[in-house]
Amino acid sequence: MAQPQPKNRFQESYDSFYNTTPLTTRMVLTSTTVTYLASFLYDPTFILANIPAFTLLKIQLYRIFTSSFICTELLSLVFAFLSFLDCGKRIESGIGSTNFAVVLLSITGITNMIHNGICLIGYFLTSKSEFLLIPSFGIWNLILAVIAMECATADPSSQRRLFVVDVPTRYYPCVLLGFFFLLSGGQIHLSYFISVGVGYLVGFGKLDFIKLHTERRQRLEAGVLRKFTSKVGFVAGPNSNHWTLTTASIASGEGNANGYSSGHSNDHQQWESSNLRSNAFNTSWSVPTFAGTTGNRLGSATGVESSTSTSTSTGTTRSRPNATATQSSPARHTTVDRSVLLAAAERRAAASAVNATTIDEEKGN
Repeated sequence: MAQPQPKNRFQESYDSFYNTTPLTTRMVLTSTTVTYLASFLYDPTFILANIPAFTLLKIQLYRIFTSSFICTELLSLVFAFLSFLDCGKRIESGIGSTNFAVVLLSITGITNMIHNGICLIGYFLTSKSEFLLIPSFGIWNLILAVIAMECATADPSSQRRLFVVDVPTRYYPCVLLGFFFLLSGGQIHLSYFISVGVGYLVGFGKLDFIKLHTERRQRLEAGVLRKFTSKVGFVAGPNSNHWTLTTASIASGEGNANGYSSGHSNDHQQWESSNLRSNAFNTSWSVPTFAGTTGNRLGSATGVESSTSTSTSTGTTRSRPNATATQSSPARHTTVDRSVLLAAAERRAAASAVNATTIDEEKGN
């Protein structure tokens, strides 16, 4: 009798992470893991970090958006999973994967542009080129901004615990930043202070221009982001433009047993892991509708493809031919084609006879 093969615990952990983490949060944590592993061979900060001398003087503008997805230290990677995984799930399940990705990219871009502006001012005032070499990179730029974004609208009386100390929730990012300052001996990235400030501005609604309108989001998901909407863990966004980035329940850390807040802005919908994505064209979805398995038709509650499919992009209905019609159609087409050919042959024969008679008459004359 064959012995059962032992389970691969690493594979089980990865499968659990893959199937229970929303798409954007999973992509952020995956990118930080990949850059950390790559750092053993080559330092990714030389290519991806935001350094004003390269970003501005050499016009490598892509660094503005890639710098926050870098991790080169094991401790930072561990804390990224401990911190960003939980808050990323809460926010993404509330506003959707596309909206969350746009918010993260916008926070990264705004933080780096402010950072580059401060460095340029320092360079022009002092003529020291060292200001152009101050880097801005690391996943903590995102984590601190997201934490500040969550805590900005918290109940003033609520508190969050930092190790063994309870601090007011609204000031939690500042206390955390001060802790990093003391822990590093005063050598802390300038971008950390900027990211906390940007996070507060987003939380207080001062940067609402970074929010995607529903119509534009739907166009993106139906176009350039179509492949991403078919990935495992994709979360559909809210159906209206009046969604908020944070809620009091999220900021205060109140959630249900699954770790998700009960105050989602996504029309009170909660994300659940599924092998199927929600339909990119149909925003009025429900979890049971798409709780299927790979290979089933999207949007089918039973997972069985019906004989009639509805085009959700145009609103038209197309009836699919059944098997009997498909099998009988070749014979029908063959009969029609044969009659057409015979009629054409008869017309050609009659025309040839008329032409022959005309020629004989001309010769007789």
